[in-house]
Formats: sequence, C-alpha cells, structure tokens
Amino acid sequence: MSTGETSKSAKENDEKSTDTSSADAIMADAMMDESVIAKYLASHPDFFQRHTDVLSQIQVPHGAGTASLIERQVAILREKSRDLEEQLNGLIRTARGNEQIVTRLQRFTLELMRADGIDDVIGTCQDVLREDFNADFVTLKIIGGDDTMHFISSSNENLKSFDNLFKSKKPICGHMKEEQQAFLFEKQADKVNSAALVPLFGAENIGILALGSEDESRFHPGMGTVFISHLGELISTSITYHLPKLNQ
Repeated sequence: MSTGETSKSAKENDEKSTDTSSADAIMADAMMDESVIAKYLASHPDFFQRHTDVLSQIQVPHGAGTASLIERQVAILREKSRDLEEQLNGLIRTARGNEQIVTRLQRFTLELMRADGIDDVIGTCQDVLREDFNADFVTLKIIGGDDTMHFISSSNENLKSFDNLFKSKKPICGHMKEEQQAFLFEKQADKVNSAALVPLFGAENIGILALGSEDESRFHPGMGTVFISHLGELISTSITYHLPKLNQ
C-alpha cells in the first residue's frame, strides 16, 4: 500500500472514530438528562399534582404500577371535559336569553306602533315593561306642559338632579339619590331598592324613563345597558311622534 493510500485510510478511520464518539456523547447526555429527570421526580412525588397540564400530555403504557397514574390522567381529562361542557351550556343559555330579549323588544316595538296617542304610549310602557321586563315600578316623566303625573315642566327644580343623566345620554343603574327616587316613584319610593334611569332625548331632552325593583340586585352599575338604551330610543321616537298631536 502506498504512503498516500495509508494516509487516506487513517483519515477515514479518524473521521469514523470522531462520529462514533460524538454519537456516544449525545447518547450519554440524553441518558444523563433522563436520569436527572427520574431522580427529580422520585424526590418530588407530588410533581404531577402541581403540574396537571404536563400529566395530561405524557404517554403511559398499560401495566403494573401505572394504574393510579392513568386514573389521574383520566380524571384530568374528565375535569377538562366538564369545564368545556359548562362553557358550552353557558353560551347556550346566553343565546336563549338574547333570543327572549329580542322577542320582547319586537313585541314592545309593535305595541308602540299601535299607540294612538301619548296616553297609549305611556300605558304601553307601564304594562309591557312590568310584564315582560320584570320591572316592579315604571315611571315615565315627559318634559313639557304643566307638572302632572307623567309630565314635568321644563322649569321644575327637580330636573337639575338629572343633569348628568342628560349630559351622558346613557342609562344609569344601581341605587338612586334619595331626592331622585322620591320625585320619580313618589309613594312607592320606599319599596324601590334598585333602579335604572334612562334618558329620553331626540333633538333635545324629552324626558326620563325610570325602572324600579324591590330586588336590590336587579339593577346594578356593572350590568349591560345596551338593551335598556334600545328601550329608551324606542320610547323617545314614539313620544316625539305623538307630542305634536298633543299640542294641536
């Protein structure tokens, strides 16, 4: 064998030796890592109780000594399934509730369209809002004319306490000021434990819709007001339509 061939053979042997050494080193590192993990788990038997997300992902072969671990995995999956089922049921309940609201809102709209005058509008608000929207007390105060049961003079001093309501043009829910409650609900004021105030407006302020409840949790500051705002818009439009006829 020539000197060149000998040198080439030696080089190839060295490369093979290097590859083998590298592979052995990688395998050794992997085995060392697994041994470290195994030792850690052995010294921390509650690891999977504190990290159930990891337990739900690992693969465990069926066999002696693994039954409790598999049972724990099954329990975790069942718990996740229950959570998902509850979320789904919640969405279904919300969808059904929204459907009922839309149906009631449609009925209320049709009743307002059938109203022959402002008295019919007031009567419809009283009846439908009590019956369909669970309001124990309903008050409608329309700005204009003399102070009567459902009308209030634009110069009435009581209107000043509602300045913020008209400025925001948004419903306010929760507990009312004592003077506001006495003005709107009069003899029934002491029975009202929560309320929703809805500003009625068009080109200018039209009036106030007040919904009262004996249940102090019925109307609260954290509740959504989109639906109540729609009620206010419908009533405002209806009043605006009939008021000119009243003044003729």
